[in-house]
Amino acid sequence: MAQFAFVGQAYEAPMLLQDAEKLVNWYVEITQNGDSKTPKALLGTPGLLNQITIGTGPVRGGWVLPGGSQAIVVSGNQAFIVTVQSAATGTTPAVLTSTAVGTLLTSSGPVVVRDNGAGGIAAIVDGPNGYIVNIAKATFWQIADAAWLGATRVAFIDGWLVFNKPNSQTFYTSPLYWDGKKALDATYFALKDTSTDNLVTLIEDKRELWLIGERATEVWYDAGSSEGQNFPFSRLQGVTMQHGCAATQSIARAGNSLIWLGANEQGQNTVKATVGYEIVDRSTIAVNHAIASYPVISDAIAYAYQEDGHLFYVLTFPTADATWVWDITTNLWHERLSYDPAAGQFHRHRSNCFMSFAGMRMVGDYQNGNLYQMTRSAYSDNGNPLVCWRRTPHVWDESDRERVFHERLQLEFTPGVGLQTGQGSDPQVMLRWSDDAGQTWSNEHWKSIGKVGKTKNRAIWRRLGNARDRVYEAKFSDPVPRDVVGATLITS
Repeated sequence: MAQFAFVGQAYEAPMLLQDAEKLVNWYVEITQNGDSKTPKALLGTPGLLNQITIGTGPVRGGWVLPGGSQAIVVSGNQAFIVTVQSAATGTTPAVLTSTAVGTLLTSSGPVVVRDNGAGGIAAIVDGPNGYIVNIAKATFWQIADAAWLGATRVAFIDGWLVFNKPNSQTFYTSPLYWDGKKALDATYFALKDTSTDNLVTLIEDKRELWLIGERATEVWYDAGSSEGQNFPFSRLQGVTMQHGCAATQSIARAGNSLIWLGANEQGQNTVKATVGYEIVDRSTIAVNHAIASYPVISDAIAYAYQEDGHLFYVLTFPTADATWVWDITTNLWHERLSYDPAAGQFHRHRSNCFMSFAGMRMVGDYQNGNLYQMTRSAYSDNGNPLVCWRRTPHVWDESDRERVFHERLQLEFTPGVGLQTGQGSDPQVMLRWSDDAGQTWSNEHWKSIGKVGKTKNRAIWRRLGNARDRVYEAKFSDPVPRDVVGATLITS
């Protein structure tokens, strides 16, 4: 048996002759039980089920309000309050309604939303503008205060809403538990100024305010001042990190860490994460290489979510039309892509933002007003094929680089999962291979993973020829479970 690892992460090295691995719409599951049949398997990434369509889209951002029965969602240039009539339970979907509350001055680009708890209002920021939603009255107005400086981010700590002034070092606050009508105090501002770089993004975490600039990061905290006395936040002395941010909306909280697309004096294109007050690299050389090839990275957006014991950081590059996902639980990377069957092309994942809402993991579409449930129980993207794609490591003779004869390859899917009728009644996996590191490919060879009830079915290919260096590639798109236990390759 030659060296072969069908189950593995995405890793297209800068030189494909070294490693040409892809992992799209599958992720690696690592067993916690030493007696498991295999130590690693591939699980299919979640599909999308439309729950409600609001506005014309794109869905630019959302925020779940206290109590969990309502959320503020922005679709196109409209702000909505989405209300849960009944939450999702088991196979029963949620029942949602939406109420339009106001019109923004912009219709595209990310928005960030925070509520102020006891104050009963929520703030929406879209860059140049800010807006207030009175939650109980479902009313909406633009912030027209002379002290309003614009904001691409908003955070909430201890009753204070905190905003950043774009393209500057300045951040500033609302009044305490602001009602959205009282005048902003123009003296309630400060600068992230331990270095000369501009403030790129901010986020609240563990009652601390993280201010991340182009090259350096500061941490501030609520020093306990009351309204009308002093600006409430003070710098945490001795905590300044020489790491910055390359994309304002790439920041997300995940477990005990903050994660974002990093930059500093030495360069960019790496994903950073916090460990306490330390900032460490979390992306691989292969992921960094892919990001470096994109024409624009400053528009990257991200969110984090948890499912089946895995914590994921989902990073999308809209201009580059690509989505990368770091599985924080396993420390392995994969891609998530949507497929356009009409054009035969892959695009970025459809999710534009995330909320844990109505008993579901919900994401908004980047092209329309759909709010989807994102679940591994769905095997399509709102009806479009969810295509899983794996390209393996090189198979070669490490000792003398002679030809390797490939006698048999078996992929072990969960068998017998075919549907009763229609597409998926005889689910098929496609296999092909390249003997020149992916420059040219063989014909496609299809095998069934098992019609319904065929629980002993095996997908086996025999007499596969020989090569000095081979890379295999498998794709699967039928709307049925697609988890893979592992693979066996017999060579001589």
